[in-house]
Amino acid sequence: VSTQSTWDIHILEMEEEIKKLDEKIEDAKKNYGDIEIRDAVLEKAKYYHKQKDYDTARKIYMEAYDMTTGSSKKMDILFEILLIAVNIQNLDLIRVNIEKCKMLFEEGGDWEHKNRLKVFDGIYNILIRNFKIAATLLIDCVATFTCTDIFSYKELVFYAVLTSLVALDRVSIRQKVVHSPEILGEIRDIPFLKTFTDSLYECKYKEFFEAFVEIIEQVKKDRFMGKHAKYFVKEMRIVAYTQFLESYKSVTLESMAKSFGISIEFLDKELATFIAAGRINCKIDKVAGIIESNRPDERIALYQKIVKEGDFLLNRIQKLSRAMDLQIWIHLTMHTTCLLYTSPSPRDATLSRMPSSA
Repeated sequence: VSTQSTWDIHILEMEEEIKKLDEKIEDAKKNYGDIEIRDAVLEKAKYYHKQKDYDTARKIYMEAYDMTTGSSKKMDILFEILLIAVNIQNLDLIRVNIEKCKMLFEEGGDWEHKNRLKVFDGIYNILIRNFKIAATLLIDCVATFTCTDIFSYKELVFYAVLTSLVALDRVSIRQKVVHSPEILGEIRDIPFLKTFTDSLYECKYKEFFEAFVEIIEQVKKDRFMGKHAKYFVKEMRIVAYTQFLESYKSVTLESMAKSFGISIEFLDKELATFIAAGRINCKIDKVAGIIESNRPDERIALYQKIVKEGDFLLNRIQKLSRAMDLQIWIHLTMHTTCLLYTSPSPRDATLSRMPSSA
């Protein structure tokens, strides 16, 4: 059978199925109630969704949404639209429907809807490169994940671990990733991910870079993280270099390069780029071949923050004071004007504009 003939058969089958679905909707309108009509419309939307006619499916889903009462049922329909939006990676469509779901959840929703919403929100934050929020949301879903129609549990762990490593602090990584029973139960089945995670946490930087090469290939091929592969590579290198340098006041370029299993020239170029961008706090003495840490004092940073916020508050108070002074001046001016206008003339009290008290 030729390809054209196969396609023609498929089109005929689709037309026949759509005809049956339309007849079912008409029958529901004539013989049944609103719930049966909505269910028939939903069935038609899901058929178009299955056939990957996403525009038509979304329009019919919205018809069903308008017929629906109850926040949970409405969220179920929006989740179907979110599946479409995630597949086509329409960021505006994802954002709008997540916001709708959040408002509906406030009206009433169970943990399953909350968990599912967190997964979609996590995907959205991966797509917009907000890995810190994505990590927090996805880590929260690990223990209660049931959304296998979105992606597998293994994929959830993959995203949760990688976003955590790039965005969370070391203490959070230990608590939520390294020592998480749920993640430990799955991470071994994801190639190189356990080695990648453990080697970074245990400061085995040469092993980390070796596993990193393999992880990068997985990230490049991933449907959600692929477009952020270069950013992920850069940020993970910064995380590793920063973690290494925090242990030293000064260290030789040769020693650091040996720890990472890379050349001195490559390390020198890398660090120079990140130092110039303000991402790593250190300086390189090229003549002596030494890297000197230049970490800012936390107490000084806190003092500067307090001073800055204090200045902002004083400026606001001064502006408020000036506004109040102006209002008082206007009030006094108007009061004085009224007194001058209504007071009797000292020469002729009979000319007063106000009636005499006598």
